[in-house]
Amino acid sequence: MYRNFIVRNLFPNGSFFHALAFMLLLGSTNCALAQSSDYSFKSADEQVAMEVSRNAGNIDITIMFSKASEFEYVMIERSADSKTGFSQCKYIKFNESANDSVVIVKRDNYPLGAASDVFYRIKTVTKEGITRTYPSVRLPALHALKEQ
Repeated sequence: MYRNFIVRNLFPNGSFFHALAFMLLLGSTNCALAQSSDYSFKSADEQVAMEVSRNAGNIDITIMFSKASEFEYVMIERSADSKTGFSQCKYIKFNESANDSVVIVKRDNYPLGAASDVFYRIKTVTKEGITRTYPSVRLPALHALKEQ
């Protein structure tokens, strides 16, 4: 019954397997968009990675680049929401002699409150002017860590 309904309404000329593939794709896309990883992120091409950690009331942000010479500058942004409200908290400008493999540690001296989750993300601008915004990394609230 449900099979016929799905095939008839979503894929009138298709098959059940097309409908199933569509629903799986839609479900996995929604899950991927809703999630943000805790503490760390690595880009698919492995050119950029980020890790965040709490350190004596501050937040340390470690960024690793495999091809840093391609970037003009990088911005670290933070927000209390994983999707909106990001604002710049650190700006990193690369010079002409930047090595390809670089690890940079920056400290957020004025972090958002530790009672709620904080999200950090990287925005890069290449020397050609191409801007990329990477997925956010969640730093869980302190109370959430104590409950686990």
